[in-house]
Amino acid sequence: MAELKFLPTVYVRPGGLDDYLQDISTFLNQYSWIYNFQVTKFFTQKVWKQLPRKWFECLTRASTGELNELPQGFFKESWPEDLQTFVVRCTQLSLPKEQADAVRLQRVEIPAEMKRGMTPKKLHEVAHMASLVAATCRQYECDVVIDVGSGLGYLGQVLSCLYRLRVVGLESDASRSRSSRQRARRMPRSELLSCVTLELKADDLDGTAGELERLLIADSDRSEDEGCSCNHEHADKVTSCQHSQRGVRKRKAASNARGRKACMIGLHCCGDLTPSMLKTFCKVTEICAFVCVSCCYHRLETAADGLFNNFPMSERVAATSQKRADRECFSQDGESATGVSSERQGWGVESAASSPRELSLADGVGIFGLRLAAQETRARWRRQTTEEHDFHTRTVAYRALLEVYAETEGCALEKKHRKITSKAAFSTFENYVEAVCSRVKSSRTSDVMTLQDMKLQLYTFHDRYHQFFPYIEIITALQVCMQSVLESLVTIDRCLFLDERHLPVEVVAIFDDSVSPRNFLLVSHKLGKEPCRNLEEEC
Repeated sequence: MAELKFLPTVYVRPGGLDDYLQDISTFLNQYSWIYNFQVTKFFTQKVWKQLPRKWFECLTRASTGELNELPQGFFKESWPEDLQTFVVRCTQLSLPKEQADAVRLQRVEIPAEMKRGMTPKKLHEVAHMASLVAATCRQYECDVVIDVGSGLGYLGQVLSCLYRLRVVGLESDASRSRSSRQRARRMPRSELLSCVTLELKADDLDGTAGELERLLIADSDRSEDEGCSCNHEHADKVTSCQHSQRGVRKRKAASNARGRKACMIGLHCCGDLTPSMLKTFCKVTEICAFVCVSCCYHRLETAADGLFNNFPMSERVAATSQKRADRECFSQDGESATGVSSERQGWGVESAASSPRELSLADGVGIFGLRLAAQETRARWRRQTTEEHDFHTRTVAYRALLEVYAETEGCALEKKHRKITSKAAFSTFENYVEAVCSRVKSSRTSDVMTLQDMKLQLYTFHDRYHQFFPYIEIITALQVCMQSVLESLVTIDRCLFLDERHLPVEVVAIFDDSVSPRNFLLVSHKLGKEPCRNLEEEC
């Protein structure tokens, strides 16, 4: 089997895919206890019991700096061998998140008037993404860019104004489409930019393909129409304006559209949007190149049976099974942190005591794995101070104590306001209790139980569980180690989806992940050429 260069470095070799899928299946089988729980149920599910005793002992002695470096691959020779192996495997099973050198050097300078409204994060993203999209369009001779989920049009405006590319923005929110068009009118070369209210539908690919073909016809028509003095807003619909030469131009536009080469792009496409784009890219002939950064993997839709509709996407990942035999993860002496060696909770589908059965790799990930894949990366964790670690411990612990209260009392807590508490309320437990009791309503308000009873209960639970607070940041550090493993799996699954359709694909770490954590960019094309690896080369 040929080398697949979108795999982690140690697996870029003949037969590497089989080894990768087997290794990651085994790894997630062994360590799913680290992430497969709802964070507010930390105490009710006794998550700390999963942590091997020797892991806890050495990690509680680690300094803040050492804990911060753990996801970077740091460990001490004195640490348990299985903990050292865990750290190493997390690194080996992950794609590199560090921004590629060529991408870091290649970014467009955006004029001040175009920066208006952009946050520093958005500016960083647009500057790098625009440069790579323009290079891709040059390499594959694309004459139009389809910007999916275009929002307010920041990226499209840079591409049209600075690179003179024709851009059609697709936005499902009509109000954002209007705002994008209003903003575009204030920019130079606004005639190259349009925005259409349209939602890609992966479950109706034929309909989506038809809409995109009509869109490209309309854009060809619009290009013939530039300079027209009519008062119609050309970009408001998929159709263009009407006047005496409409029929002639429409026939010419239809002919032109069939010969067009479009580049489909997306900047932080949420949930099922990236899978919809991938399927559309494979379906629509005129779309010759694909450039996309994904986000919010945990927002993928699920079917009635609870399985994700679009994860996995590839046949190879879908076919990978793991044996659910013993999901225990013990230290070398066979004991957990509390000395309990047999009574562990299950991690979703069934308990550890259940009979072994075959599970797909996707079962081992689950909603909490996808949520972790979409969280902060090790780059930001690396800069955490002792005070920030302490604050994070309090936020998790206090919310988990509230969950203990609700479960013990058998009641539901309803928010009176959009947020239960402010950030300041987590400064002390006393402040948190006062804030919670004034901003939530219990489903048992008709009982004789008073707010004072609730406060006393919360303080009782605080005293009972305070000894387990140190476990929170340790398990969080282990989660940060696994974050890149899980995000890499989702990314590789999408690469395999394209590879199985004989389409080349490359993964580029396009952003500084300390600025923009979701920085894996997929680049693909249909023209039989290798993706542009060095942005400094003329494509």
